[in-house]
Amino acid sequence: MRCVAAALVLLGSAIVLQPVTGLSAAPLDLDTVAPEQTPEQLCDRVAADPFSGFGPDEWGRPFQTIDSYRAIPACIEAMKLHPDERRFVLEAALAYLAGKKNEEAKPLLDRLIGEGNGSAMLALAYISPEGEAAGLMQKAAERGDPSAMMLFGMAQLTGKGVQKNEIDGIRMIRRAAEAGSTRAMLILGHFYKDGSYGVGFNPEEAKRLIGEAAKRGDPAAQNILASLEDGSASETPEQ
Repeated sequence: MRCVAAALVLLGSAIVLQPVTGLSAAPLDLDTVAPEQTPEQLCDRVAADPFSGFGPDEWGRPFQTIDSYRAIPACIEAMKLHPDERRFVLEAALAYLAGKKNEEAKPLLDRLIGEGNGSAMLALAYISPEGEAAGLMQKAAERGDPSAMMLFGMAQLTGKGVQKNEIDGIRMIRRAAEAGSTRAMLILGHFYKDGSYGVGFNPEEAKRLIGEAAKRGDPAAQNILASLEDGSASETPEQ
């Protein structure tokens, strides 16, 4: 297995690991882009960092929303225009990964990792053997990256690339939630809902965590919370 990627099925019955896959799109030359859209703007738009904010929609396929055909030429041009701007280096690497051009991505990621970039560590983890991937996740987690804490905690829970340790895994996921990872909040909420991994059965704490993630704007949490509230309303007896 070439990657360790936690694809989360929240408030369901499974937490699974899936390999990265890519999506393709029709090629688009930069000349066809609207004149007012600069290479920098296009690179930012179509190759945005999937590990920032709430994280990717599917943690098992974090690069699937990146349009590599548009992003690669735009981000290369943006790098030429702004050689000291690290975000364009990261976005170019992400675009290469989305286009399954891993060898082109690796030197860019290595450059950023040498500077302590957590998103670059996570991106490289997705195309690395399990042991190396877990090490990259741990390194990013130690630097305080909430997404890395969540992913490394999942690796510890499942024993993928690292010695299995459910207690340390739960602690790491809890740290991620405390650091602001809304997906870590949802994971813990799932565990409290089922009373799994030794956290104890606590539906109220589950709903609190989901509510906190929803309050922070996580769309997945908002959908889950709405479903829970709809279910509670349907169970209320008519007066």
